[in-house]
Amino acid sequence: MPVLTYRRWIYLISALLMLALAWYFKVIIAYVLISGILSLIGQPVNEFLSRVEIKGMRVPSALGAVITMLSIIGVVAGALALFIPMVASEARRLSAISPDDVIAGIEAPVARAQELVNRFTIGSNPVNVETVLKQQLTGLFDVNAITNSLNYAVGVTGDVFIGVFAVLFITFFFLKDRHLFRTMLMLPCPTEHEDAFARVLSKSKELLTRYFIGILIEMSIVMTVIAIGMSALGVRNAILIGFVGGLFNVIPYLGPMIGAALGMSIGIATNSDGLMVAGLFTLLGKMAIVYACAQLLDNIVLQPM
Repeated sequence: MPVLTYRRWIYLISALLMLALAWYFKVIIAYVLISGILSLIGQPVNEFLSRVEIKGMRVPSALGAVITMLSIIGVVAGALALFIPMVASEARRLSAISPDDVIAGIEAPVARAQELVNRFTIGSNPVNVETVLKQQLTGLFDVNAITNSLNYAVGVTGDVFIGVFAVLFITFFFLKDRHLFRTMLMLPCPTEHEDAFARVLSKSKELLTRYFIGILIEMSIVMTVIAIGMSALGVRNAILIGFVGGLFNVIPYLGPMIGAALGMSIGIATNSDGLMVAGLFTLLGKMAIVYACAQLLDNIVLQPM
């Protein structure tokens, strides 16, 4: 019994030390995990290249890893090149919106809201709905706030560059040596359990590769369906709205609702020119139908597949 007690204390102390080290090196561990996920996504391409023969010679593992990484970088860079100009354009458009113009467009609802406030307010100083709206809209479309956000983004660019370089560096070696990540995970495993743990890792690697690739395919299809639906409605920036919906669709349960809320907000902000309140609600209803159809397709067809 004392031996078991001592052994338990040793296990507990070892576990606490491992957790402390993991917390201290959390950034490096995050880089390794992201690199592991990227290597799993790129594994099918890397394995295909390893089987290619040119004049009886196979593609070297280092060259296959570089081509796979360039493919991943190309997809990410293409997505950024497509969406960043849209986001920047909308940021400039939002900064040019006047709160007075927005309130003038919803003058009738504001007047009705003011009547309700006056009716139910106790005291001699009722809230002025128009003043409150103007204050909120001024903060929302504040040029200084947008400028500060852009300055912050520029400030973290250096850290992001270092992180991206570290992830790509680690990913290269994971792709070049397909057993490296597995070997790292096998290090703390006791010798008597190595065979069983190796089988678990092999099956997990296969399933995780299929899972992450499936997630990317699902996200792409949902994004395409939403973008096509918004384009059919004549909504501007349909591709950006579709991208937002597809991206947040990855998050279980709340993700689709968050994506729909953001997408509909972008749709209303960029397509409200000349629309009265009734027209805005009609547009919201049509956009909601598009999101509902995308979710039905995702839940009935894509997720089971």
